[in-house]
Amino acid sequence: EVAITITAASQTWTYDGGSHTNSAVTVTSGELLTGDTLVASATGSAKNVADTATDNNPIAEGYKVMHGEEDVTANYTITPVAGTLTIEPKAVTVTAQDKAFTYTGEAQSWAEYDVDGLVGDDAISAVVTGSITFPSESPVTNELTSYVFTTGTPDNYSVTPKNGELTMTNAEVAITITAASQTWTYDGG
Repeated sequence: EVAITITAASQTWTYDGGSHTNSAVTVTSGELLTGDTLVASATGSAKNVADTATDNNPIAEGYKVMHGEEDVTANYTITPVAGTLTIEPKAVTVTAQDKAFTYTGEAQSWAEYDVDGLVGDDAISAVVTGSITFPSESPVTNELTSYVFTTGTPDNYSVTPKNGELTMTNAEVAITITAASQTWTYDGG
């Protein structure tokens, strides 16, 4: 008998919300005899980062070696080895927005933020805190203090939080200053 090792494919993807498979199986040790072909497929599937595990792409039962139309598997000692399908986290950025204000005499804040990189209907809710009252304080950090996934699986992502910036300029208010007018009759004093 001819000893061979057959190995299922291993592959890595970045999380995209879809299921991934790779059914390829190859001879990784030993050699098939001339004219013989391997008939085998792997059955693993991975969609989420949590699906990643060593040997999660097993070779399906019923693998064989054929020579044309004839099954010649009995001539081989076959060692099957599973492959590994890996899903890596997708990069996501949550950024507190920048905002410029004009002086009004009151504290100003801006709680808006942008999320870039989520897949499908996955969503993040964030809290942004920052406040500016006077132009002399510019710039002030508009801080992304927290975020939470409202839909989706957090482990499928690698989240980078980024702060924004609040600025303030002087008000452009035209004012007219008028001195009081008064008339006197000369009285020598």
